[in-house]
Parts: sequence; structure tokens; C-alpha cells
Amino acid sequence: MTSQIELIKAHVLNRLADAAAPFVQVMVDSGTGLKEFESVTFGILLQVGLQLLKRFGQMQGDGDHGETIIDPAPPPGGAPGDERLLHRSQTRITRSIRSIFGSVDFSVYVYHIRNDPNSAIAFRPFDAALQITPERYSPLLQEYSMLFCCEQSFRGAAESFEKVFGQQLSIDTLEKVSRRMGHAAAEFMHQKPAPPADEEGQFLVLTADGKGVPLVKPEALRLAAFEEKTVRPGNRRMATVCSVYSVDAFHRTAADVVAGLFRDPTDTQSSPTCRPAPQHKRLTAFLPATLPDLPDEMTRGATIAMSWAAHEIELRRKPNQILIRLMDGQHSLWSEADAAISDHDGLTVDILDIVHVAGYVAQAAKQLCCPAQRMKFIRERMQRILDGDVASVIRGCRRMSALKKLQGDRKASVEAACGYFEAHSHRMRYHEYLAAGYPIATGLIEGACRHLVKDRLECSGMRWTIKGAQAMLNLRSVKASGFWDEFQRSYHGVRAIPT
Repeated sequence: MTSQIELIKAHVLNRLADAAAPFVQVMVDSGTGLKEFESVTFGILLQVGLQLLKRFGQMQGDGDHGETIIDPAPPPGGAPGDERLLHRSQTRITRSIRSIFGSVDFSVYVYHIRNDPNSAIAFRPFDAALQITPERYSPLLQEYSMLFCCEQSFRGAAESFEKVFGQQLSIDTLEKVSRRMGHAAAEFMHQKPAPPADEEGQFLVLTADGKGVPLVKPEALRLAAFEEKTVRPGNRRMATVCSVYSVDAFHRTAADVVAGLFRDPTDTQSSPTCRPAPQHKRLTAFLPATLPDLPDEMTRGATIAMSWAAHEIELRRKPNQILIRLMDGQHSLWSEADAAISDHDGLTVDILDIVHVAGYVAQAAKQLCCPAQRMKFIRERMQRILDGDVASVIRGCRRMSALKKLQGDRKASVEAACGYFEAHSHRMRYHEYLAAGYPIATGLIEGACRHLVKDRLECSGMRWTIKGAQAMLNLRSVKASGFWDEFQRSYHGVRAIPT
């Protein structure tokens, strides 16, 4: 069937090209530029597509399969052999479809559960033949509009869609489509099977971080209790971004990492080999929400995220495979990870993100050194930390603070850095991690926070409801994880019911 369609498509394209030759000649003779030619031609193609859609729908028939039929898709729970009789509508109804080519109406029959035009519609033969749901927007229009909405505001998406396809879309409708599709996207991600085992890397990695989402004020007040601390005023509330991926070992020295942190010029002869790419990176993000099992209380986004990660790890982890939990120093994330993912086998390795460590070293350097000495101070302390000598860095910073007789905020800043290192020292055995080839930086999740959350949900003037924001996060997670096409096939995959 596929080869036959391809042959017919090639034949149609050739016929269209031959038929359009006079049009092209006129455009050439009139001195038309390429931009105008593209614009006019694209408009013609959209009109051709609309005419083909009309024929495609008309050739499906009007859905008349007799005055009564046996329900081809009875509701669950019925007794075996208990067939339900459906009744054809007394007259045809108008079935409107809005596609990427434009809007078209069809006159079709539907089937009710009783011989009463006011009773519920149980079967739509026309929709079943076209493999669509009763929504007015066609599957491809929904997909394309959501591609715009995933990257722009709903208003901006509507404007861009109109510019490309010449149709005005309702912002309210786009928001509704986003919520419906976003809800399905979360379920899709949860039901994804494990990737092929032979495509996975040597280590399985869990990483997570938080990013604020600006909410409308009533929604923000609902989530106020979930903030560990107020990072900035306003109605921003934390979404937890989480990723699970696998990666092969990448062996480096402490000097290699320091050179990378300071962006030293690279020596291709002595630099490490090419860094292995993460495999089957799956991303998701969660705001606090009420769960079906706990409908009377709000569950933290970090709790939901770590529950998702635990499911993903259980699905993908191979026997005796090292699991690396790689995050910054946010205590709530580590607590949630401990609650969701236990280390019964001793094969779980916790690693504190080295970039955040460097930030705290720089914080101490600002108080302990003059500007001319700071970079040297940071390099030397980072080298020691990467060599496994965290304790001496803590002692040295406190000694320098005492000798310089720091007071107030300056002393507190140094002490905060030392406290950070002490609290996470068991996650800072970098000499062991580098020797084993483990990843030690959370660049992947930092980039995901910017991409999933900031680039779309934090645009100027935006304020979200919890459900609206979560739906958009779900859609962007599917897209960022590389499952967009597969999800669209799943979401719109309504099979025709034989009649």
C-alpha cells in the first residue's frame, strides 16, 4: 500500500507541475521576485489541499449504516454478549473540521444510544473512518499549533500560525488544546517502555534541579507553603526539573576539570578524548499538584519528580549497574531522592555538582582575597577539592577568615561556603569519581531548566495557572526528550472501527 501511494503521489506531483507551467511562466514574465512567488504558490497549495480534503471527506460517505447498528465500541463493564443497539440520527448533522488548509463542513449521520435526538451520541462513523476525535481542530492543525505554542506565548503562536497558514486561531482554544494534549503527554511519558538495553550507556544518571514559574496570585498563594525559602519576591513557585539518562565512563584528571572550568586554551594533543554523549535522555518537570491517591492535599513537585525518576530507574537499570545521583546542594531534592530511591545494593553514588562547588569557592574568595589574587585562590582550592582534600580547604578558609578578622556579612559568606562543603563532603569525593569516569557536573539539567521553564514560562508578563503551566511543561518535556512525533501518533491514533 505504501509503495502504491508513493507512485500515485509522484504521478500527481508531475501532473500538477505540468498544469502549473503557464502560471510559472506568467510569474517569470511579470518579473516576480522569489518571495512573492513563494507566497502566492504556498497560498495556491493550501487551496488545493482544502479541495482535496473536501473530496477525501466526501468519499468517506455520510456515515449511514442503517437505522440501527450494534454498538461497535460498547462501554466497559457490560456482560458478555450483552450487545447495545444504537439508533441513527433522524437527519444529518453538520460536522465541521478545521485543518491546516482551512475549514470545511460535511453532512453526516451519527448514532445515539436511544431513538431520541437528544440522547447521547455513542458512535460517529464519519469520525471513525477519518480516525479523528469529535474535536473541530484536525490532528495536524493541533500538532502544528502546539509546536508554535511550545515556543511562543499563545498570542504569539496564534499570530505566527495566521502568518503561515492564513487562519486566525482562538487563543482560548489554543489554551484548551494545550491542556488536553499536555495531560496526555504526562501519561505518555509515564508509560514509555525502557530503551533497548544495548543502546544504554555504562552508568545510569539521575539529576534534578528547581526553577521558578510565575503564577497568577491566587495559585501562588496555594503553593506558598512549599517554598523552602523565598529566592525573590512575587508569585514565582518552584517546578522541579528531573532527568534520567545513561552515559559511558569519561576519565579525566583534576587538572583537566580545572582547565575546563577556567576555559583554558585546549591542547588537542593532551586533552581527554571526546566526551561520550548522554543516551536516551528523558526529561520532565513538575509543579506541586493534588494526586488521585491524595486528593485532599498538595504534593510537592520534587516528590512527584522523584517518584517519576524512581519508576524510570526501575524500568531501565540493569543488574549491578552504577546509579549516579548528581545534583546541587538543595537539601529537599536529596531528601526526596532518598525517600524514593533506596540504595540497598551499595551501587548508588551521590555526587555534588562541581560547578556549584566552584561558585561557593568563588564566594569565599571574594571575601578572603583582593581582586588580583582571587583567580589563583579559586584555582588552587578547586584543584585541592578535586584531589579529594575538601577538609583542608574548609580549614584554610576558616583560618584566613579568622586572621583577617572578618565580621558581619563577610564572615557569614565565608562560613556559608564552609558549611556547604561540610554538609556535602560525603558527595565530594571527586578523586574517586574522576578515576571511575563518573560525570560530576549538572550542565544537562541546568540547560533543561532554562529550556523547559525559563525560555517559555518566564517570558515577560506571563502568569500561569498551575494546570496550564503543568500542561505546557509536559508538552515541552515530550519535545525535549525527542518523543514529539511518537507522542502525536499516540495521541491522535484513533483507529477506524470496522462496520
